[in-house]
Amino acid sequence: MSTLSIAKSLRGLSDRDLVLGLKSVGETDLPRYQVEFYRRFAPYIYKVGSQCCQIYPDGNELARDLVQETFIKAFIAIDKFMVTVGEDAVFKKHIKGWLGKIANRQFLKLYAERKNANAETECTEAEEPSYDQFSSYFDPPREEIPSIYVTLLREAMSQLKDIDQHIVNAYAAEGCLESTRHISDRAMHLLCETYQTTSENIRKRKNRALTKIKAHCLKN
Repeated sequence: MSTLSIAKSLRGLSDRDLVLGLKSVGETDLPRYQVEFYRRFAPYIYKVGSQCCQIYPDGNELARDLVQETFIKAFIAIDKFMVTVGEDAVFKKHIKGWLGKIANRQFLKLYAERKNANAETECTEAEEPSYDQFSSYFDPPREEIPSIYVTLLREAMSQLKDIDQHIVNAYAAEGCLESTRHISDRAMHLLCETYQTTSENIRKRKNRALTKIKAHCLKN
């Protein structure tokens, strides 16, 4: 069978059979199955990633990195993915939910790495000041005062489940953390599809997450 014929035959596979193939084929055919799996689900993960990353200056680049890292992790963990029986539409949602959880974990990791890299770049590429610095050498060094609010917020966020971190980030990205404002229908649809739940549950989870964050910050 030619490579083109194999590619066409894979496109005709159901999502369930494609995943079963990923879990069972040999090394020769595995790349073709991976390419087909990527072709089907990468656009969805990119949409989710773009929603998470839109508030950052390099959001598009970060979203592309997120897609690549998500599928690398997914292919490594594919043997642990449970292939369920039932309707194909339900199974597709199950795959998207699984990939969405991986993407959310990778988003938090990539953002932390990108933020650290940007901080290092800013330090190494800072312009020389135009004023005379000699007098400052004899002054006591300034102590950096960490922001206690930022520290508490990060601690509170780290204690939330992945789904709740994603929801809070999505609301924050659209400036809708206040209870009187709602995120866009598109963003809500993406969250519901990712976690296979309802918009009402998303809103409840957001409110509970914010309550936990406030409680942590006020307690400390």
